[in-house]
Amino acid sequence: MIPDAQLEPVARAVTRRFGRVLGWCVIIASPLAVIVGLVVLRPDVPSGVPHADAPLGADQPQGWAEMYIRSWLSASRDDSAGLEAFYPAGQKSTREVGTQIPVDTSTLSVTSPRQGSWTVVVAASMLVQQLDGKHHARLTCAQVSLVGSGEGYVAVALPTPVACPHTLAAVEFDYPETAELNGPIGQSVHGFLLAYLVGRGELDRYIAPGTRIGVIVPPPYAEVQLLELRTHEPFEPGQAARPLDGTEIHVTARAWGYDAIGQVTTVDYALTLTARAGRWEVSRIDPAPLLAGIPASPSTKAGE
Repeated sequence: MIPDAQLEPVARAVTRRFGRVLGWCVIIASPLAVIVGLVVLRPDVPSGVPHADAPLGADQPQGWAEMYIRSWLSASRDDSAGLEAFYPAGQKSTREVGTQIPVDTSTLSVTSPRQGSWTVVVAASMLVQQLDGKHHARLTCAQVSLVGSGEGYVAVALPTPVACPHTLAAVEFDYPETAELNGPIGQSVHGFLLAYLVGRGELDRYIAPGTRIGVIVPPPYAEVQLLELRTHEPFEPGQAARPLDGTEIHVTARAWGYDAIGQVTTVDYALTLTARAGRWEVSRIDPAPLLAGIPASPSTKAGE
């Protein structure tokens, strides 16, 4: 729950008639919005909405539809004029100012039922006032109907609330073997993460020749602690310490990243390691972890 004292300035900024777009930018950029956006949007997977019938292009109105949704959600009985930029029908809101505040929006699908007509499904995270006066985070989805082209659009109706995608069942990784954090694989992975995420040590020391993985600038963390390490391939005792050159293994690593003020973020990495000169080097940041029951397919190396 978020204190109302922090929300009132945001609510009034959002509902100003002429500065509405700037108000949205302020909301999205604020630390409060970032936190709420991450908490609300993280678990949702698009799975039950219409698919776009054509690739998204410059003449498609997804950005306009998202702005319309934000205007619709933030409109109040004191200020509904912002809706006229999208739906010029004189529609007035009956909500009190600040009772719901849009935080972030994302387009889920764009379809074109006919030439010049568009249907856009938008997900929006927002803060909604409860009976106790506090604001809770909520995710809502709405369908927007527009007509027009890249030169201009107009809504043909108010947004239509629809069901949001649901979260699917958890998947199972295909890394059945546990590797020692202080073993040869763990030392290589930890050294790589320190160089890559903290900027401590030479990254070239931990990556295979020809691997195009560049350091993150500026480093996102001040320290990294390796928590868990698992491999797809099984090893006999001591085998990982004396690998044959060219041997390739797939690992998944979970670590804690400590920022400059000591706050901790948990991160996961799926990596491919290759043996060279008796030690392990990172040859790829995999685009996705290996999943049980799903065969791996060729993919492009990260950073290439």
